[in-house]
Amino acid sequence: MSGAYMDRNIIRGNLAGIICMIVWSLHFPLSVVILNTWNPLALAPVRMGLAGLTVAAVGLALGQAGAMLALARNRQFVFVSVVFALSGLFFIIGQSRIDAVSAAVIVSAMPIFSALMGWWDGLERPGVKLVLAIALTVAGGVLTSTVSAQGTGGEGSVSGILFTLAGVIAYVWYTRQLVISFADISDISKVAVSMLISVIPCSLILAAFATAGTAIDVDFSATTLGLIVAMAGMSVGLSSVLWLWTGRVVGVTVAAMHHNMVPFYVIVMAALGGAVVTGQHIAGAVLVIAGAVLAQFRSRKRRIGVTQPVAPGRD
Repeated sequence: MSGAYMDRNIIRGNLAGIICMIVWSLHFPLSVVILNTWNPLALAPVRMGLAGLTVAAVGLALGQAGAMLALARNRQFVFVSVVFALSGLFFIIGQSRIDAVSAAVIVSAMPIFSALMGWWDGLERPGVKLVLAIALTVAGGVLTSTVSAQGTGGEGSVSGILFTLAGVIAYVWYTRQLVISFADISDISKVAVSMLISVIPCSLILAAFATAGTAIDVDFSATTLGLIVAMAGMSVGLSSVLWLWTGRVVGVTVAAMHHNMVPFYVIVMAALGGAVVTGQHIAGAVLVIAGAVLAQFRSRKRRIGVTQPVAPGRD
């Protein structure tokens, strides 16, 4: 594989990461509207189910029925998918118990968790350059997200911090498992099956809370259902496929660096409605970009788990 071709792969991977995070950013304004009339516990299985069905339909059209069926029968994959479902639950609980600034800081640390997992597995050897790159992206994510979250949360708690940490760490672990342990499987198949499997634990948890007497608000109006379908198909389904593609091409740690651009994309979208993009937002975005570029600077060397370029997959 030539160096020039590898460079094109890296560019493609980063472009997928940018598009992924922009699409994922649509999730936040849509959620604000939907959660006015939907309980988060009820929304979770519906959102995952619709996203899974949408991606599965694409997979079937591309002739991936066999791959999806094999994944559904794979015990390791089922376990990873259950962890994915729990990561969402942990994060929802954590966010309800801590202020938005604390949650933003924890989420911004995703590249750190990924690099530590890679080091533990022996797949990554974090050097000075990678450590500096991670520091820049985490600082940028914190800088951008904290200014957007000021005054949006209440007093935090230790349990809230622990649940949020567990949710983020579980999600990073889930991503690394799908990217590394199931590297030869189509991203579309992995997303479709993992989301459909995750509906089961999410539904069981919903049933448990409902049985315990928790009020579960839902809204089946045409407008709200339309928003849920749009959120599931695009900001959840499409972004998840692009997320795995990015992680597979440039590495999960670099993909996690892209995630720290989400607060900037969200505020830019909000600016269309009158919100103000401040110098702190821009400075944070610049730091994230600088860190991601630095992490991939040696693009002509094959490196496992951080920036190992591979040919784009079937998706």
